[in-house]
Amino acid sequence: MVFQPPRLGPGAIYLRGLDNLFWSYPDVIKVAEIEPQSLWTKGTGADSQPRGSPVERSRLSTLAQPRLTHGVGYPIGGTVCDQARHIPEFRLWIDELACPWTSEHLSIFQVRAAEGILPCGFLMPPLQTDAEVELASANIRRRAAMLGRPFAFETGVNYFQPRNGEMADGEFFAAVAETADCGILLDLTNLWVNQKNGRANLEDVVAGLPLERVWEVHLAGIEFAHGYWLDAHCGAIDPELTKVAAEIIPCLPNLGAIIFELAPDRLPIFGGKEFLREIETLHRLWEATPSPNAAASAGVRRQFTRLATPETWERLLANRMLPPDARPSAPDSSIEVREVDEQSFALYKLLSGTFRRGAIAELLENTTRLLLIGIGERALRELLDRYVAATPPVAYPTDEALNFQRFLEANPAPVPGLEDMLKFEGALVMAAADGNTIQVSFAKDIEAMLLDIAAGRLPGPSSDCETVLEISVDPTPFIRVVHKASPTVSGFQTQ
Repeated sequence: MVFQPPRLGPGAIYLRGLDNLFWSYPDVIKVAEIEPQSLWTKGTGADSQPRGSPVERSRLSTLAQPRLTHGVGYPIGGTVCDQARHIPEFRLWIDELACPWTSEHLSIFQVRAAEGILPCGFLMPPLQTDAEVELASANIRRRAAMLGRPFAFETGVNYFQPRNGEMADGEFFAAVAETADCGILLDLTNLWVNQKNGRANLEDVVAGLPLERVWEVHLAGIEFAHGYWLDAHCGAIDPELTKVAAEIIPCLPNLGAIIFELAPDRLPIFGGKEFLREIETLHRLWEATPSPNAAASAGVRRQFTRLATPETWERLLANRMLPPDARPSAPDSSIEVREVDEQSFALYKLLSGTFRRGAIAELLENTTRLLLIGIGERALRELLDRYVAATPPVAYPTDEALNFQRFLEANPAPVPGLEDMLKFEGALVMAAADGNTIQVSFAKDIEAMLLDIAAGRLPGPSSDCETVLEISVDPTPFIRVVHKASPTVSGFQTQ
């Protein structure tokens, strides 16, 4: 029998920047969907396990809204599919948050590289074949058993054009859901973007789905950039998509939640009032949901021409997405790389690079500003491009920041104070990642450097001062001056 989810209502992806709204408006934001991995960190050791804060997890469990969890880092579409390392921590979150179901992307993220397994930098779509249906279904069944919850996969964005012999989008999603006996997270924004970029018509995709398996709907804002419509989670829902959603949602007999998505970096522009306005749109859509009805639709499986295996497709992804030194081998000639595929790969690499540069700018903020002051915007972009081209992607922003620190140490830029600022912010990242207290020596006064950078100037000789700082973030963040060669008073918090 198909799982019948509780009718939770309209809600949103939880962001730390929106925390106050979730606590203040539980009657408006009726569901809080948590993306645990976005709140986790990972230690700097090679075998470190990702972990979240027990304090934050416990606090979120007391939200007035029902909670759901949505995975964003361990998709179920690939031959490399982690079913062990992250599972204990993820299960802690879904158990304490009391989630009635959980979900993850039907995508590929990790691939086999020249040495070992590496992230390819972006969630990539699988090849839509019978072999992939079997692979994804097996991954889903195992994931659901490991987590002890009903499981739904997300219908993904796909910036490639369809290939001859591939299943149509709706038929592929239906085949996976029926073979795995699982739910569907119907991301209408993803399907809308796919349609606008030349893939299948959204309504045709939905018509091919077993609608009683749709437990959840996602909606978000889109934008046009780099020649494509992008699933950017950038703001208000496209009014045309809202109209389409209003026609589809009454046809979903087991819908449990409608969730609005917003990217954290869009918060400063979008704002709380606009966010609540979009939730009101979801309320209007929710009013049209039908009464629960678990009558199953007839599943129809077709036979398709067998294309490349999932392993061959992932080898192509690795060869196109990883730096040359990390690639496993020459691309398999059994997969034709069309001109339109080259354009799609270029977009995926650009998006991957954008996320990587964003992680560096966020975690090494003052190092980035110092470089901008010292070498200029063009040279900084070229430096970041060289880093991205030479260094494999990683899964966690902390690892990205520390990899960039190592890259700069091996390729120093002639900027006064760069070595010390890089060492300082790298220590902040390491303290946060490992939960340790770190003691670091500097040739300059870090506080004076921060004042110079904030004023848009390079640190001068006046900041020369041997200093030793003690840095910690757990349980209480602090930066303490252990030793300072000059008597200058420090403004850092002390204990």
